[in-house]
Amino acid sequence: MSRHFPGADLVISTTPHRALSAVRIERRCAVESIELADSERVLTIRGSHAGTPPTALTLRGSRVDTIGAVTVAGPDTFECRIPLHAAGWWGQDRAIPSGAYVLEVVYGRGAPRVLVASGALREVLPLHAHGRLANVRVSHAGLGLVTVSMAPPLAPSEVGKAGRASVTAVKRPTPVANGTLFAQSWFGKSFSDSPAALAEALRHDFTEVRVGVHDHSVEVPDFVTPTIVGSSAWWEALTSAQVVIDNSWIPSQFKRRPGQRVVQTWHGTPLKKLGFDRSQHEGRSSTPQSFKWGSSKWDLLVSPNSYSTEILRRAYTYDGTIAETGYPRNDVLAAPDGTRDRLRRSLGIGPGEIVVLYAPTFREGEADRSTFCDVAALDRRLGAGHRLLVRGHSATLRSARAIGGPHVIDVTTYPESAHMLAIADVLITDYSSVMFDFTATRRPIVFFTPDLDAYANDGRGVYFDLASVAPGPVVHDERHIADAVRYAWEHRHASSARYDAWTGRFNAHDDGGATERLATLVREWL
Repeated sequence: MSRHFPGADLVISTTPHRALSAVRIERRCAVESIELADSERVLTIRGSHAGTPPTALTLRGSRVDTIGAVTVAGPDTFECRIPLHAAGWWGQDRAIPSGAYVLEVVYGRGAPRVLVASGALREVLPLHAHGRLANVRVSHAGLGLVTVSMAPPLAPSEVGKAGRASVTAVKRPTPVANGTLFAQSWFGKSFSDSPAALAEALRHDFTEVRVGVHDHSVEVPDFVTPTIVGSSAWWEALTSAQVVIDNSWIPSQFKRRPGQRVVQTWHGTPLKKLGFDRSQHEGRSSTPQSFKWGSSKWDLLVSPNSYSTEILRRAYTYDGTIAETGYPRNDVLAAPDGTRDRLRRSLGIGPGEIVVLYAPTFREGEADRSTFCDVAALDRRLGAGHRLLVRGHSATLRSARAIGGPHVIDVTTYPESAHMLAIADVLITDYSSVMFDFTATRRPIVFFTPDLDAYANDGRGVYFDLASVAPGPVVHDERHIADAVRYAWEHRHASSARYDAWTGRFNAHDDGGATERLATLVREWL
């Protein structure tokens, strides 16, 4: 076996993984062989070491790390089995999320260092495994770093532009399958939001509920059948379901068939301009027709309030039926205190802790950035007795790094954002539509908007001047966020004409009954 230990005690600033901004290469051991054992469930790694053997190996990702204990195989060799699966927020054993991972080595309580492949191993890499739960690729990058890429379990014929085209080109001459429901949220990134709440309410009205998921890291309830977005099975489920529920744009290749009904729940009351209202589309004669072609696939568009009804109809040039029922996702905000207490306990939050949720929206072109203030500094300023939850926008789910701290919990990957709103005592946001949902709780909200003018005037634009009507303090300097949070919490029971006007305009239907109102409309189709 080779005793050559490539690499050096060298700091590097660029790696295949965004979560690693500066790492050290381990020089005392090297990976000699890697085996994809038990299909896609376990990675077996064998290597050689000089001196003290390592205690564990870790696959480090931006959102999930998975670790395996090292077994000493000989005087200077070791073996480690690293699972390619992990428990999710709700305890389900799932494949680790798709993305790039870097192999690291741990010695006791020391800081992890990245491992490199031996020269012999580099000759046989990359290794591939196509499994039921994931497609796995093991390779090496600069300086020999060992990397593992997880991908959805698509067949080779389903991958790439040509593969996607072949999947969606399939036409079904057979009738729509009565009794089947297809639901999808956020293009399959999670199963949540209003489609999940509505599917739960309708589960006994259908013989089968199928759900589109990006990969098998997505947690789903037991009563649904997950299908991988982009697969032939997913296209079959979407095009043959009697009822389709989605909260975003349905694939352009989809054509509603006779006997099918489509419910578009959308995903928020808009502050940011939508569709044809965005300034980028001014003067483009083809734009209205393009939006009308997309919205013509819907039988029913769900609206949370009359303000949104007007905007959604105009922005998407939609002339069909709108159900102004309120959002099913917000029903949990009106749930009994017992539900809130249970959710807090599931995250390890004590009964006396003040929960502050920081949930900003994304910025165009910054998918690798989920926060816009110094979270560590905010954590220190809030101090003991607070628990800071950080939730990035879904657009940053796969690319932005996880954030930690003494009293910080990164809940970006938690499946259901409404649960985080339900347990929060104070919300910090900027331009996210969660501002409209959260005020249904009547709890305090702080707006941190350091780039308000630029966002409103140089970006996609906004429908109204937030600062003039915001139902809480508007902060531009992050040093003042903690003080604003404390003030808002201390005065949470004070009356506010602004808050009353806001909830009267945006939360009239957030009474806990939106899901059943919408489910009743769907049942009329069956």
